[in-house]
Amino acid sequence: MTRPNSAIVRADLTAYAFGLTQDIVAVRRIIDLLAPTVPTGGTSGLYNIFEDKQAFKAYSASVSRRAVGAQASAIEFLGSTANYNAAPSGLRISIDDFERAQAGGNTALLEQAKTRTLTVNCLVSHLSQVLSVIKGAVAATAGLGKWNEANVDPIAELNALIKAVWKSSGIVPNTIAMDFGAWCVLASNPKILDRMPGADIAAVTPDRLKAMFVNPNIRIEIVETSVLAGGGLGNAGATIQGALGGSVLAFFNSPTATVYDPSFAKCFAPSASLFTEVYGYRQEPHLDWLENDWTSDVQVISSKLCKRLDVVDAND
Repeated sequence: MTRPNSAIVRADLTAYAFGLTQDIVAVRRIIDLLAPTVPTGGTSGLYNIFEDKQAFKAYSASVSRRAVGAQASAIEFLGSTANYNAAPSGLRISIDDFERAQAGGNTALLEQAKTRTLTVNCLVSHLSQVLSVIKGAVAATAGLGKWNEANVDPIAELNALIKAVWKSSGIVPNTIAMDFGAWCVLASNPKILDRMPGADIAAVTPDRLKAMFVNPNIRIEIVETSVLAGGGLGNAGATIQGALGGSVLAFFNSPTATVYDPSFAKCFAPSASLFTEVYGYRQEPHLDWLENDWTSDVQVISSKLCKRLDVVDAND
């Protein structure tokens, strides 16, 4: 069923949903971290891609010196560009008349509960799309991630990822993102514990680890969000796992990404706010629907700006 012409924007639930997206910071923070939204005003256009060293050189080698009386040099699109084409997505949730009857006079609370469920699922669905694009473009580095073995040093492996990004692009990664399960394996690794002197030997924290990296200013983000894997709802074989699936990513992204800059991945969208309106409409004889739509195109701008490893036993 397509959304009928009679559908109206529910301003009250839109405001409620917007408030929720601010509250559900764990999911939204990871989305913005991995693929920051680039507002474009439209659904299609060009963006710079950075898949070779020449692209990074051209981006950074603008010549600002000009002759007296001459025009300033122009900063333009690189020779390496691609098209973004934002496409529609959407989810909806029903409210049965019987549910309203059960709610008695608490119809507003019922609608808010449904809106919360809708909003959370929209965010997780978009995060799943982001991760699918990223993992499709960046393969895990072979031979790494056996952090459950006593002779393996996770810091050495992560430093190797950071240096690999820098050597291929000239840009130092500013973020490491890892699943909570991967963090649990890292935090109990003997070589990590050996690096923590004193009575608080078990106090492994992101802030203490940062000093051990070749880039001590790097941000460490532990992804606590979990998803259903292996078929989703209704599948008896589905299991809960971390949103990153046990992966660790070392990458560079700008918090103010544009169509021009060398951020690792981006989400191109007409608006800076993906989830802008909650619609409501009736489907006779028994249902009201609440729907949230968004338009986006998630792209990996440069696979050279991200390295990945998969941690063994991160989901066990």
